[in-house]
Amino acid sequence: MNANYKSNIIANWLWQGLSAVFILAFVTSVLAQTPTLRANGKIAFTSDREGNREIYLMSADGTNQVRITNNLVVDDHPTWSPDGTKIAFLSQRASGGFAIFLMNADGSDKTEITPVDYQSLSTWLGFDGWFMSWSPDGHQIVFSEFISSNTLVIVNADGSSRRNLTSGSYPAWAPDGSKILFMTGSGPFALHTIRPDGTGLQNIPLFFPDFFTLLDSPPTWSPDGRRIAFITYDGANLEIDIANADGTNLRFFEIECALPAWSPDGGTIAFINTDGSGKEIYIKRLSGGESVRLTDTVGHNSNPNWQSVPAACPNPIDCPDYFVRQHYRDFLNRDPDPDGLAFWTNEITSCGADQQCIDAKRINVSAAFFLSIEFQQTGYLVYRCYKAAYGNLTGVPVPIRLSEFLPDTQQIGQGVIVNQAGWETVLENNKQAFSAEFVQRSRFTSVYSTSLTPDQFVDQLFMNAGVTPSATDRAAAINEFGSAMTTADVSARARAMRRVAENSAFAQQEFNRAFVLMQYFGYLRRNPNDAPEAGLNFAGYNFWLNKLNSFNGDFVQAEMVKAFINSAEYRQRFGP
Repeated sequence: MNANYKSNIIANWLWQGLSAVFILAFVTSVLAQTPTLRANGKIAFTSDREGNREIYLMSADGTNQVRITNNLVVDDHPTWSPDGTKIAFLSQRASGGFAIFLMNADGSDKTEITPVDYQSLSTWLGFDGWFMSWSPDGHQIVFSEFISSNTLVIVNADGSSRRNLTSGSYPAWAPDGSKILFMTGSGPFALHTIRPDGTGLQNIPLFFPDFFTLLDSPPTWSPDGRRIAFITYDGANLEIDIANADGTNLRFFEIECALPAWSPDGGTIAFINTDGSGKEIYIKRLSGGESVRLTDTVGHNSNPNWQSVPAACPNPIDCPDYFVRQHYRDFLNRDPDPDGLAFWTNEITSCGADQQCIDAKRINVSAAFFLSIEFQQTGYLVYRCYKAAYGNLTGVPVPIRLSEFLPDTQQIGQGVIVNQAGWETVLENNKQAFSAEFVQRSRFTSVYSTSLTPDQFVDQLFMNAGVTPSATDRAAAINEFGSAMTTADVSARARAMRRVAENSAFAQQEFNRAFVLMQYFGYLRRNPNDAPEAGLNFAGYNFWLNKLNSFNGDFVQAEMVKAFINSAEYRQRFGP
């Protein structure tokens, strides 16, 4: 794209902190009111179909089943955040045993939140004998621990402020946020509610016919908070029953099944069928009809949990706030700051119902994340460090793979939010720490012997970069070593490497190449030669680079960003 257009978008990014003050609108959540029902997104679930408990996603009709965790130990109990952007899950990957982790909706950026004492399990359900639930505002998670007795624990979604609530198991936060449903007892069992602050403990009386009793299994709320679903047992048969939230009007829903999970629109329940040696996931409409089987594999499929998306967006990436939030995660590796989220969301919503305007704004907002100072000084800098250090990877037109790019970009970007007080200092400290660590890696030291002279060291970096520096730029990099005759000084190596990586001619030369590569890294979360393009010898990457170059970098005229954000591969990360 042309320089003026690029500068305008970068200026827009810089301006966001000020302008957002005037456009940010705070929506106050009113508790104890019937929540607005949302549309049904994907279903997250657990399966051991490949030999180990992993987390999968599927569309609400059972199609597009994709594994999103891959670990040698247990990953289980996927639980969507209320806004449908993150998944909390239980994992044994923690160093101390089990812990709750968070990840993005596509399985990326897994972060440990808090450890879980997980010493005893429900015998009939195995690993399914556990439960956690988000607060409706997405700020907290309540879960149960099994130590000497069952305990409910509340923790902030960032892992802070952990506290015990009361004795009990299988907590479920009410949709209006006012109370938490949970189970007590060891047979007979009973249902109770309690306020999140620990007050207002109440029993929910349930009157079962014949020999049925409440089973030790998670109860769940309907999305409007008016009903609850739970499992009963008569000594031989399991069934899902539904009652009003106060325990009245108990009625049968489905036999020989367990672990009910309501659809966000309130019209369907997903559950597991417990017949036979395996477990499969089914759905059934509340209005009646036959149950529909969604999974059909060897082993167990369990713990279904339904993604909630705004009713206007069957695919959540079509919703402006979700679209913007996902760009923060994909390009800046962080959740959005409130001002930034409001500013960029408003860029799209200001179009009203004008679809042509919306389409154009989505393209410009999307591109702005690559063009932003924050990405240019983190992700793009990492790209240039690899290019300067090693040139392109053998036989391919790019210098770095996604598996190298992500952790290094996250390292430089840690704690950096442009326009927040002190961000320049945080960024500079991160750059210095990364550069010092980078030049001490075995890959770097095997290429750049400490016996090299400063001239040889710097010239090799510029040669890999493919740039002929000015005499002034070359001298500045060499002078980082002072009067030394070798390049053994680690700090000087790091500074000289940064001089080359931050060279303005180098940054301009690689801009379009990096722009295309980041379409693959950011939107598709893969390398250009990974499936479904494996074996195509970077044909897609080369196509878009040639097209972008032919339009002098104008990504709008080249339709590059438009093609990626509208691609089926990108959209299927988030929904149908």
